[in-house]
Amino acid sequence: MPYQALFEHVHRLPSIPGVVAELIASLDDDRASIQQVSVIYARIRGSVSSCCVRPIRYATVSGATSPRSTMRSCAGFERVRTLVIASGMVGVIEHVPGLDRRAFWKTSFTVANLARAIVRHSRVGGLSPETAFTCGILHHVGSALMHIAHPEVMARIDALVAQGAPRSELESSQFGYTFSEVGAELGRRWRFPETICRALTYQSAPLEAEPFSPYAAAVHLAIGIDRDVANGQREEHALGEMPRDVRRPLALDLLALYEESVSSLRGDDELDVFLGKA
Repeated sequence: MPYQALFEHVHRLPSIPGVVAELIASLDDDRASIQQVSVIYARIRGSVSSCCVRPIRYATVSGATSPRSTMRSCAGFERVRTLVIASGMVGVIEHVPGLDRRAFWKTSFTVANLARAIVRHSRVGGLSPETAFTCGILHHVGSALMHIAHPEVMARIDALVAQGAPRSELESSQFGYTFSEVGAELGRRWRFPETICRALTYQSAPLEAEPFSPYAAAVHLAIGIDRDVANGQREEHALGEMPRDVRRPLALDLLALYEESVSSLRGDDELDVFLGKA
């Protein structure tokens, strides 16, 4: 594997809080219950920084009287779990040379919200919108390690990508691997569920995944929508540019997806909640 030497630098990324790792693992555990995750939440309040607790408070302001009451519903259970995961990951990737932290996380949260909407409006059974959100939050984590190991080259690639160049092709040509492969390997070393690792591996080429990975497809589509909107396209037009061969296996309810995604893209983002400025 050409990227193995890259992982000599992994110690320069902070460790994932243990409770966050447990929550990520629970995404792939059908036996995980609201009660079990509530116990983890109780440990979070006393064992991690306020940045992990703040999003839980944020999740409860729209109706629930407390985090515990939020956790009593399945939707609240899933939402709190992914908010804590997202907050924990924000704490892991803070100060990386050459990496614009705010831009990095803005893209990550936009992709996460879009991926969640895509899976939510898929007619394929057995999928979890919150797992899709987690895949989106993590989709670019490999880039952070690449910036640590190769700051000058990654800065050159970033500059070209900002003008429309294909990131994966440039990285593959320069290093022999891409941020997708690095992110998937990081995920395995951090003991992420294989469902998430496969999504990270195939996010740039979801049709190559055998068996098909709906989460890789959702992240791929979300990345494309976010890129097109950032380049000035209207949200509706960007959604219309989703490649049919990738979206077709997801059997999407396009009307509902358009409505939710346009509203999300035009609404206020949640970034300040996670970066500690709110």
